Amino acid sequence: MKKIKILILLVVLFILSGCSAQYEINFASDGTITENLSLNVKNDDLNYYESNSVISYLNSYLDSYDNVLKFGGYDYNISSKKNNSIIKFDRKVDKLCEVIIKNPFYKYIYKDISCKEDKYYYTIENSSKLIMNEAYEGKEFNIKSLNLKLTLPVKAEENNADEIDGNTYIWKYDENTKDKDFYIKISKTDLENNRKLLEEQEKRKALKNKIITISTVIIILLALGIVSLVFYKKYKQNKIDYK
Repeated sequence: MKKIKILILLVVLFILSGCSAQYEINFASDGTITENLSLNVKNDDLNYYESNSVISYLNSYLDSYDNVLKFGGYDYNISSKKNNSIIKFDRKVDKLCEVIIKNPFYKYIYKDISCKEDKYYYTIENSSKLIMNEAYEGKEFNIKSLNLKLTLPVKAEENNADEIDGNTYIWKYDENTKDKDFYIKISKTDLENNRKLLEEQEKRKALKNKIITISTVIIILLALGIVSLVFYKKYKQNKIDYK
């Protein structure tokens, strides 16, 4: 629990006033779930020495939390330009509800967010009001803009996303957002059917490749047989002519 709290503080340190963030969960067809958090920070908001580069400063700072990041399963990458830097955190998880409930980032958007799983559905929704732009005791940052993205291998059963791009559902927040709910319902039957379809496609692809390989080998063997037969006939003919 202590390490999780430290990780929360680590994230907060980079969500500074004027910062923008993009948080994504990608639920792949094979069941792999990838979590990505990208923070765009103004370099002027970072307390680094002019003699050091921004990247060196950020790397040095994050290195001190290396054990915490590894504990959470996070990898990170830093890129920097003249005026801003981008810090990307990513990890892979096994269960969708685990990444929602145990994720520290959501706690600064909604006080509580739930992910319920039953036999047929995943249901993810906020169970408290939006607190991102509220003033409250202990608040350590103000965020300028935020996009939450959830990409699925199937279409959601129900949702209240602000924008839909194929199977990607996007909720948009900014400093003027005062009241917004988060809700999405995902059919486990659709996910399972999609997984089976993917497996069937992979089996068909493997079978097709096997047939092509066998056919190629047969053609090569036939070609070698024909060539060998031609040379043998020529050999026999030359032998008869020599006699």
